[in-house]
Amino acid sequence: MPGAARPPPRLFALWDTRASDVGARRAPRYNAGLVRTWVKICGITRVEDAVAAFDAGADAIGINFCSWSRRCCQPEQARAIVDALPERARVYGVFGRTTREHIERVVREVGLTGVQLHGEEPAEDARGWTLPVLRAVGAASRSAISDALTEAHDHRVLVDNAAGGGSGKLIDPSILEGLDLSQAILAGGLTPANVAAIVARLSPFGVDTAGGVETAPGVKDARLIAAFVDNARPRR
Repeated sequence: MPGAARPPPRLFALWDTRASDVGARRAPRYNAGLVRTWVKICGITRVEDAVAAFDAGADAIGINFCSWSRRCCQPEQARAIVDALPERARVYGVFGRTTREHIERVVREVGLTGVQLHGEEPAEDARGWTLPVLRAVGAASRSAISDALTEAHDHRVLVDNAAGGGSGKLIDPSILEGLDLSQAILAGGLTPANVAAIVARLSPFGVDTAGGVETAPGVKDARLIAAFVDNARPRR
């Protein structure tokens, strides 16, 4: 039987929660503009990888519930991960091509604190939730991203490669230059080797990676996670 779901904290308090609130042992690092880059480690399938992410200073993790994903988790497996984490840990469920009712049920069963819509859902589907929502949008064109940002009144946009989530292909930064990404999270092909340059060039609110810190799909490397978090917050 799944455990009782956690009571949802205030919507914006979830965005403000940082890794230091959930027991991260590493000192936070900041980018040149003194704005701390929000970091999410996605595609978590194991308890030890979730713990490693927060120990490295990540602000959130993502657990994938998309049936077509190589990193898909069953609710029981996801609940075991959530139960191993501190109460204030921020855990997003990644969903796509499913109903709101299904998402809400999994949120309750697992104890998720955020939702990521990753199945080409329209902006309307990201509205009206009582917990933070990320809406993934493929960076097919500058206008597509600009429109998505304009529509994001009560959610944040996760800008992914146009090939889709899990492709491992790097986003084209030239499409995004000049856009206000202060409320956007960048994903798609980000690794410890390239994240610092992307953050310096585009100044996003946050960054997200899955395959960039793995040795196999769903199997993270704690050293790569730590390097990614550090490099996403370069020293002045």
